Amino acid sequence: MIPNDRLRFHFLDVGHGDATIIEFPDFGTPVPTPRFAVVDFGDWGTAELVRDYMTELVAARTGNTMDGYSIEFVCVTHPHEDHFAGMRTFLDRFADAGSSSMNRVRQFWDCGFRTNSARYNNTLRTIITNRNMTFVRLSSGTEYEFGQVRVTVLAPSIDLRNRFDTFGVDKNNASIVLRLRLRNSYAVLAGDAEYESWGKIVEEFPRNRSVDYISDALGMAERDETTDQLKSDLLRASHHGSKHGTDLRYLERIDPNRIVISAGDDLWYRSNEPGWIGMFPHPVTSLIMGELDAAVPVHVTGETGHVVYSYSGGWSPAQPEFLRSDPGEPGFRQALEAALV
Repeated sequence: MIPNDRLRFHFLDVGHGDATIIEFPDFGTPVPTPRFAVVDFGDWGTAELVRDYMTELVAARTGNTMDGYSIEFVCVTHPHEDHFAGMRTFLDRFADAGSSSMNRVRQFWDCGFRTNSARYNNTLRTIITNRNMTFVRLSSGTEYEFGQVRVTVLAPSIDLRNRFDTFGVDKNNASIVLRLRLRNSYAVLAGDAEYESWGKIVEEFPRNRSVDYISDALGMAERDETTDQLKSDLLRASHHGSKHGTDLRYLERIDPNRIVISAGDDLWYRSNEPGWIGMFPHPVTSLIMGELDAAVPVHVTGETGHVVYSYSGGWSPAQPEFLRSDPGEPGFRQALEAALV
């Protein structure tokens, strides 16, 4: 068994899609136990990969017992198939509807978008009838705490939520955006949020401004804008690095020191979507990111493989681990266990 006192993110290489597994620092009584969460599940072709990665991770953390752990929540940021299609395969293993002792998933988080996708709606019906799992629809400002980690929902905005019923906003701008905090470690998982959503985020989470009212009365007010509610060390960039998902205004607010982009490499796009070669990440996105700091490392999962970042509560994370093999392939378990130490 490998104990954990860190906040860890596993950004899985699922081609043009998203799948992130979160490890919380162990908590609970009388014995601290492993706690996880999953944000997005990739497409149909990677459903088994996400499920099997989670299985290997749990086995490493529990000493192969596959017992004494929980998945605090699973989240589909929005109902596009490259984010939700692998969920049913995952839930078939980890969310038993008839047994509280076999069910490992406590909550399902949904953005509330009224989609006409029959596949997604059928999966929602299965979740809703699972008496062992709580169904939650999120909006901006919602907060949860899991042990030492606070999760804040940055999007979807309540304003945008009120437009879902009339399809007055597209699916990408309905995305759930999460910010996680462990002491002085912060990370943002951006879903596929685009400009409309980011505009609401920067409006609803403004820079902190402290005013000395005595000085203000004397005409010498000082406003401190150095503290920012969005500033985070790690950013999982929006919409696979699309030119529609990265805006300099919000990027400067987050001011990340590390960026991860979940996208395929040129070989993946050449085989699957030839018209998208060079579009994810888009050259405009790379240009915008270059405005931050040339030293900020940007990792594209299709180029590096699975990316694992680990935070102990400070601004500087451990060096990322890159897992270039998949579950079941030679060396995967050893590489995964090395990333957990």
